[in-house]
Amino acid sequence: MPASAIYPAKQHLLATARNLGVDSGVIFVRGGDTIIHPDSDTEYEFRQDSNFYYLSGVREPACAAALDIASGRAILFVNHVDAAEAVWIGVPPSLEDYRKTYGFDQTEYTCDIAKVVEALRPSKVYVLPHHNLEQLGSKTLDSVAIDSEKLITAVHEARVFKDDHEIETMRRANRISSDAHVQLMRNTRIGMNESELRGQFIGQVITKGCDYEAYGSIVARGRNAATLHYTKNNMELDSSGEMVLVDAGGTFEGYASDITRTWPLGLRFTQECREIYEVVLSMQKAVIDACVPHKQWEDMHILANRVGAEGLLRLGILKGDIDSIMANYVVGYFMPHGIGHLIGIDTHDVGGYPSGTERIDAPGLRYLRCRREMLPRMAFTVEPGLYFVDAVLADAKAAPDVAKHIDFDVVAKYRSVGGVRIEDDIVITETGYDNLTVCPKEVADIEAIRIDAYEK
Repeated sequence: MPASAIYPAKQHLLATARNLGVDSGVIFVRGGDTIIHPDSDTEYEFRQDSNFYYLSGVREPACAAALDIASGRAILFVNHVDAAEAVWIGVPPSLEDYRKTYGFDQTEYTCDIAKVVEALRPSKVYVLPHHNLEQLGSKTLDSVAIDSEKLITAVHEARVFKDDHEIETMRRANRISSDAHVQLMRNTRIGMNESELRGQFIGQVITKGCDYEAYGSIVARGRNAATLHYTKNNMELDSSGEMVLVDAGGTFEGYASDITRTWPLGLRFTQECREIYEVVLSMQKAVIDACVPHKQWEDMHILANRVGAEGLLRLGILKGDIDSIMANYVVGYFMPHGIGHLIGIDTHDVGGYPSGTERIDAPGLRYLRCRREMLPRMAFTVEPGLYFVDAVLADAKAAPDVAKHIDFDVVAKYRSVGGVRIEDDIVITETGYDNLTVCPKEVADIEAIRIDAYEK
């Protein structure tokens, strides 16, 4: 996909209108504004409102968009920049250039929003609940019905299903981020700091065209990997017997990637590290292979738990009957998070829990970020992990029905592993899945990279 391809903003507006189930009215959305750090003139780094980006493709601040549902006419509103401001930020494109770049039917300045919307004579205006409506003007606000409830559900549901443009953009984000992970595998050395790896990752993805980190990167050596969202990233890599878990992804043209790899700080995995790693890899492979349309996402989590239970039984960490282990959610004490989540513009993308869908209150399952039927064009992360979290294992020891299935003496042998997570991004197709992530994860491949790196 060429970087210059026109973003399908109008198609996204029309898809959202179809989800509203109405044949008239106006959709009106605003983009984000520049925010100034308190008591200073320094701007926070601007990141566009995700729903507005989906409906416009515009990453600049202070813009807006509208769709006249009856005619299907899409209108983009951009900020007028006068000569005094242009000195500081540059001369903006013309209205016609904006229209062509983003594929709208009409482009106007934001100062004319009220006039343009009034001319459409809408019976109702659909807006997002967190958006300021002052730009619509008093005449529209006083005389037209404003619906601030239905649009957010409609746009969230539209965002769940990725079109070809979105999928190829996410594939590019994954390619760049996968390459950055491989480079980190090559560059990791004893004596470095976690922060160095994070800095290298950011530099790699931005150099190759990403906008920024999709989320705060996690670079966790050894026991730090037992903290799921460890972000201190400030400890020295000082033991060749440990691993480092790197959960990091770049955002390319507004779309996120989310990749996790875990590799040895030395040339090879230690026995304990390899054994836990191979169980996690078997969990991920089983889940990815099972991802086909019309299965329930929560069943993928349960599958990961069963494969994990089988592996932990082989290692002697668990004991007893596997059906009892599953019934008591024992693996949830070693994988205290969901198997994955929807991904798109946001790393944890919207639409995971449709209206009326409840969470499952059970270890591990309660943290699922998505409960719905898998359908073509949905994008998910698949990220099983196994962790040795002292506080969680203390809870397990205090629960008799769980503790009877855990050999805590064997657990102590693996405690230094900290945690292992392996994460890829996939898209559900008509017949199965498309794995967008292309980063090595087989033990032999990772060790080959580490050995080659040290030899050079």
